Amino acid sequence: MTIFIGGKQKRVKRPPTVEGMDVDEFIRRNADPIWLHQNEMWEVLHEGEMTEGIEAPEASEESRPDDVPF
Repeated sequence: MTIFIGGKQKRVKRPPTVEGMDVDEFIRRNADPIWLHQNEMWEVLHEGEMTEGIEAPEASEESRPDDVPF
């Protein structure tokens, strides 16, 4: 973007946007879980799970059946 200061043109960098919103906000709103996983955006992936009420799977001794050999 170019602005005038003291009668001279100056270039001013603007932050990158997608469809008028910040890039990070666009990703939070529109990315699917597979894309987030492939791009290692774990914090955004877990943030989305928390807002949807989905709990992250956790491996525990209680959840495994006893009759399955390892």
